[in-house]
Amino acid sequence: MPERELSPVAVLIAIVIAALSACSSDKSAGESGPNPARGVYIPLTWQTARTTTGHRIHVGGRHIECTRCHELTGTTIGRVSPERCRACHEKEGALVHAANQARTRFGPTATADCTSCHAFTASQAAVELGGSARDRDAEHSDGGPLQAPPPDCLRCHRVAQGHVPAIAIHVKGNACLSCHRPHEDATPKPAPCLDCHRDVSPEHAAHGGEGGCKGCHERQHGKAEDALGTCASCHASHEPRIPATALFAKGHDTCESCHRPHDFQKALVTPCRSCHDTVHALADTAVTAHQRCTSCHDPHDVRGSPRAACTGCHSNLHPDHPKLAGAGGPAGVCVGCHDPHPPSSAHGIAKPCTSCHATAASDVAFHHGTECEQCHKPHDFVLDDGGKAVCHQCHEAKLAAVAVNPGHQACAGCHGGLPHQPASGAGSCTSCHMKEHDRANPGHQACTNCHEPHAGAVQAPCKSCHAVEARTAPSGHAACLNCHEQHSGAPENAACARCHGREAQTKHGQISATCTGCHQPHGPAPPSAPPPCQSCHEPARLPGLHTAGKHTDCRGCHSGHDDPAAAMRAPCLACHTDRKDHFPDAPRCASCHLFESGAGPPGAAR
Repeated sequence: MPERELSPVAVLIAIVIAALSACSSDKSAGESGPNPARGVYIPLTWQTARTTTGHRIHVGGRHIECTRCHELTGTTIGRVSPERCRACHEKEGALVHAANQARTRFGPTATADCTSCHAFTASQAAVELGGSARDRDAEHSDGGPLQAPPPDCLRCHRVAQGHVPAIAIHVKGNACLSCHRPHEDATPKPAPCLDCHRDVSPEHAAHGGEGGCKGCHERQHGKAEDALGTCASCHASHEPRIPATALFAKGHDTCESCHRPHDFQKALVTPCRSCHDTVHALADTAVTAHQRCTSCHDPHDVRGSPRAACTGCHSNLHPDHPKLAGAGGPAGVCVGCHDPHPPSSAHGIAKPCTSCHATAASDVAFHHGTECEQCHKPHDFVLDDGGKAVCHQCHEAKLAAVAVNPGHQACAGCHGGLPHQPASGAGSCTSCHMKEHDRANPGHQACTNCHEPHAGAVQAPCKSCHAVEARTAPSGHAACLNCHEQHSGAPENAACARCHGREAQTKHGQISATCTGCHQPHGPAPPSAPPPCQSCHEPARLPGLHTAGKHTDCRGCHSGHDDPAAAMRAPCLACHTDRKDHFPDAPRCASCHLFESGAGPPGAAR
């Protein structure tokens, strides 16, 4: 029979027989490569490839000629192109799948490679021989229709394919075809998620498609936790807008730590106390607002929001206390003193001042044991006007006293170390009153022994120290400063003549400006001191009747400041009362009774 009269099937059978004969007749040649002398070369891998599902259905089941799929050359079995598959499977041939790989193999018009999913090659057969081939043999032996098993998608998608990530979920059994209908659409599309996940009602992110699932689960084959990162990226541009500060390490590291993944209702948010059950808020037992975390904390900015939280309720307070380093915002001042979350054992609503001001050993170590808050009001810490308004609280009487003494109105002028460590001021008088200090006698150098320190007035009378002198001073000498200079105590600045001018003009008054030669100004005379007159007038040397009997007491006749020569009659009659009629017209007794040698009128009795 001529060759042209042979049917295509006979020709194909002849080619296959010739190829098999060539391979079997020269095994070495078959293993090493084609042998042109033997006809079409069929590699030994055909022994394995023919067991694949694709060959079993097409060749064994449907008896389709090899040339319908393979492009035979003069010596080899050629490859299978998508166009040959499309000749029978027109609808399926429109599928777009693994287009990049298909174009690399078959040119720019290729959109898919059927054999990338459907097993035809020896390598694919090796995968299928893990037990599935025997199952398929049993299936086909019962006379039922021959159908292709589900494609082995994981053979490629077990790892990432370009921008398509590796499949991590939905991989059990025939899970791929549970969602995907690869031959029904030009591009593989998944089935609605809710077909399987009927127990989930995602009302969140409805704009994401598929009932909102894709809004978070951008990669349907990714693990569930892969969706955690979509919250921040979505709410960075969609309302409600959530700042990047909402998430932070070792705290609110995921949105789902507070929100339920498929039910984001505000009422169902996890309570703060579920994690922070041991946190104690400042004054939470007395202040209702402090019992709610959200009164101070923005749930999506828990670390940044408290900086302005205090002023939200306490807008009437404007503390001027210095801010702590790094504590920005208005509350940076508040939390410097008020610990928002103190330990449960803490007492009071503010930290002790000495927790920052460590110079003081305690909160009552300054200003002679005064508590800090007695001078510094909690929210008006900085003292103005030199602190005078504050000083009035305790030192009102002293500030009233310095009002009449301009030199003492600056407290720090006398009290060194103000405001926290005021000295007594006792040793500071000399800074202004050096002249008075140098003049003062040793007993007068402690200024405050006599002076009230604030008004400067003398507050202690001289008699508080000089009791004997005050008690023995004549009535006219009771005012000590009439005679004594107050600091030195010297009398020279107050001469007796200022009060005793007449006496100062007498003979005795001219002897001494201080009169102390005869007079004791105050206090008893020393026991060994002679009578004042006899200190100058020795009785044994006095002339005339001075030596007679009762005339030895000078003060019986003399006042000390009268002229002896002009002694009147009255002093003599004080003792000689029986002589009042003796020459009653005589002005003075001494005219006859001589007291001075050589004295008396002519002819007078001797």
